[in-house]
Amino acid sequence: GTADGQTEVIASYGITAETMGVEIRSSMETVIVDTTSHGIPVHFDKHAYEADHVLICGRVKPHTRFVGDIESGLHKMMLIGLGKHEGAKIYHRAIEDISFEEIINAVAKSILQKCSVVAGLAIVENSYDQTALIEAVPPDQFYEREKALLNIARDWLPRLPFPQTDLLIVDRIGKNISGSGMDACVIGRKFNDHAATERDHVSVKRIMIRGLTQETHGNACGIGLAEFTNERTVASVDWKITRINANTGSHPTAAMVPLAYPTDREAI
Repeated sequence: GTADGQTEVIASYGITAETMGVEIRSSMETVIVDTTSHGIPVHFDKHAYEADHVLICGRVKPHTRFVGDIESGLHKMMLIGLGKHEGAKIYHRAIEDISFEEIINAVAKSILQKCSVVAGLAIVENSYDQTALIEAVPPDQFYEREKALLNIARDWLPRLPFPQTDLLIVDRIGKNISGSGMDACVIGRKFNDHAATERDHVSVKRIMIRGLTQETHGNACGIGLAEFTNERTVASVDWKITRINANTGSHPTAAMVPLAYPTDREAI
């Protein structure tokens, strides 16, 4: 939600000016490079727009809320990442009235035509959160290659070792784990915040969260997918950042507070 916050997130991945040997520029300022046929302004990071070339880097994986040939990956990075706070807010609101795939295709087409995107670096992880595949993709192959890589990512997605459970205890949630704090595709909450559907691979009746990751810096977006937590988790939340993130993603219920108990034992 903020330039400093984004710098902190990539630093948690080991990406700093010192380790990369280059200056890192972070800003929320964007340039409107186009308007889609739906009347949606296309925002693009000002620093990136002024650069000679832009290399899009992103993990290709199933989205925690939307379904399509393209979900999370290079396209989402062009829209939500390079669109910054303003672009992300506009696109997520538009998705409520227009399909996710329509928005993805329209905005990505504008960016590839108007901005200096030279290539993409697509990353696919295995079930253990390890990098398993890296592929360089030319801009004219973004759609087809990301579609194919998404199918691989779906096959490699981790699964809970049982089809249904009464209570799932999650030690930590955080933005470094998933955009939804805990991967909704794994816990069976992709299509409904508090109930599994026939399209989910697992049915979890109740979820209890024990804490946040250090790398999430207080951003507890996704805590609202759980029914229970403890008071120390609630006390560790940066509610300003969490609210910004939830509203930007048009998912305010993701920041709602579960029933909080003094101890884990009482919550369980």
